Amino acid sequence: MRNSNLVSISFVVLSMMLAACNGERGAPPVEVGTSNAAANTAAADSTAATAPVAFTITVKGMHCEGCEGAICDKVGKIAGVTAVKASHIDEKVDVTAPAESRGDIVAAIKKLGYKIED
Repeated sequence: MRNSNLVSISFVVLSMMLAACNGERGAPPVEVGTSNAAANTAAADSTAATAPVAFTITVKGMHCEGCEGAICDKVGKIAGVTAVKASHIDEKVDVTAPAESRGDIVAAIKKLGYKIED
């Protein structure tokens, strides 16, 4: 009985990891504005500057699903990243994040030992 519980727990954890890697993450928290119209406008302007955008990074050196998982895990921890999906077959990583975080994302992938192709 004990081993079947361990298998069940392992399956759940693996399913959660794959879901996170495939970009199935919860929606980002919604900010509650103030009643001051000027403050709301300023907040909207700053949010627009950091609004997430989708972009693709070509990555060389991924060989398997483990490589995909390592990249998804590392990139998914970067502030502002709302979705990440890696494909070793297509040699690409699709990311949804603020455009200004692209440099941090590229650096994180390079730190794992992969090459970025522009």
